[in-house]
Amino acid sequence: MRLTHSPTQPSFPVLLGGVLLAILILVGSFYNLANFPTLWWDEAIFSETSANLVQHGRYAFTVQSPDQLSDLDYRISAGPAVILPVALAYRLFGIGVTPGRTVAGIYLAFAFLALFMGARRLWGTGTALAAAALALVGTDVLYWGRSVLGDIPALGLFLFGTWLLVKGMEEAAPRFLFLGGIFLGLAFDAKEFYGLAFLPPLGVMARYTWGDKSRLAQWLLIYILGLSLPLLAYLGLKWVILGDLTAAVLHFFQQKKLLCHEFFTPLTIGRIYPESVFYLLGHPLIWLGVLGTWWTLGREPYSPGTRLWIWNFILWSLVYLTAVYWHRFALPALFLAAPLGVNFLRQGLQRLAAALGKPAPGWLAGGLILGLVTVYPCDGLNYLDAILTCRGDSPYRLVDYLKRVPRHCLIETPEYELAFLDDDHRIHLMPEFFFVESTPEKVVLLNPRNKPYDFDRVGAEVLILGRFGKGVFRQVYPPERLAKGWRQVAQVDQYEIYISRKIGDKLWASLSRPVTPPRLDDPSDPAYNMPDASLNYQHYH
Repeated sequence: MRLTHSPTQPSFPVLLGGVLLAILILVGSFYNLANFPTLWWDEAIFSETSANLVQHGRYAFTVQSPDQLSDLDYRISAGPAVILPVALAYRLFGIGVTPGRTVAGIYLAFAFLALFMGARRLWGTGTALAAAALALVGTDVLYWGRSVLGDIPALGLFLFGTWLLVKGMEEAAPRFLFLGGIFLGLAFDAKEFYGLAFLPPLGVMARYTWGDKSRLAQWLLIYILGLSLPLLAYLGLKWVILGDLTAAVLHFFQQKKLLCHEFFTPLTIGRIYPESVFYLLGHPLIWLGVLGTWWTLGREPYSPGTRLWIWNFILWSLVYLTAVYWHRFALPALFLAAPLGVNFLRQGLQRLAAALGKPAPGWLAGGLILGLVTVYPCDGLNYLDAILTCRGDSPYRLVDYLKRVPRHCLIETPEYELAFLDDDHRIHLMPEFFFVESTPEKVVLLNPRNKPYDFDRVGAEVLILGRFGKGVFRQVYPPERLAKGWRQVAQVDQYEIYISRKIGDKLWASLSRPVTPPRLDDPSDPAYNMPDASLNYQHYH
């Protein structure tokens, strides 16, 4: 068995590069959290759940603000490893966008640290830093990681658990296997489809200890014990909330059934998304990971830690093919590919230098870097630019606009962020709909209720539709229904504001009066625009 790379004192250029990379990661994780990215639908679910835990003492999502709640709503797909720390931040610093996103930023920075630790253990400091840089520059992790979501916290916990398992197997240290199991369990507690991450360590342990049944039994027992602690804690939380152990167990199964669009799991059957295939085939980091895997597998022997890393990379690449094509679901495969790809480039450069009989000239390394830059995506740099420059955001503008809506008015909306940002109005949120299929051409929704949702029966005076209401949920709020029973009074960026045709002209006059809000990228531009009376409102979508 080949020993893994023993970390040595890094050279000054490597140390300097590490410091600069750490600064970029910290800026990307914590700077300007209030304004970028825009608070959106999924993030609002988890932020509102954490806020309800603080305000009402209930692990619940909002049906109608301020106090009609749904305990353990199936839409709360992020688990307690996300909800509880965010709720703690709200408790300590107040409920708002920035405290919750600070927790998200900590998890984001932790994900890069975990990637670095795992890659450093297997391939050395230089490779680990380069891998973190490729993951930062070549993915959209900065966008998703700054939001209160379960994906990036679960990714960080998974990578950290993988690093601990690598240490445990290569050093024959059971305590690290126990800790690794705990962190993989916590990854499940952040996002449940990370239950798939439980499987590769079992196979690697069996592969390397099969001849020693006593050690195999010991390792498996310790690993499973660590794994079970967070899982039992999560089950216990559901048991306390629902009041019944059977209901708590069934809740896991029912939620996985409703969220089957996210991943293929043993509990749900996914489908192959061509968009996911094309995304993977078109990303240079995946190809580097494939080449790195080929290089490593063709040169035996290699360590159990390397085998675990490769198995995870293969697993999560295949898993993304059955996921909705949303790019954040590809992040596990991309992060795992990064050190494999860097190691392939490093080994290739060393082999070339050996063939030349002397160290590789500087122009060769520079040419390699230049060639990589020309084909490598720079999404991370674009997001860093947005983080540094973005000022003002649409949801804040809309909340400022809603100050003119009388508090007794009931607002209907599928834009969940409004319930989190506005505590001054009664807001009825669209009930749950779940994705059966989502492609760039169409969205197929699952309605878990026995009858269609009729938003006109809610009795709302005001209707607000944003990107989700006009796009994903257009079939719930069809244009022909809007044209019949509602009239548009204003538009705040992507949000369109309608009032019921049953309401008199007084509210129309109040809501259609143009104003200039305090939060603007350019104070000279009007934020709220009256619709052109000559337009047919049903074409606003």
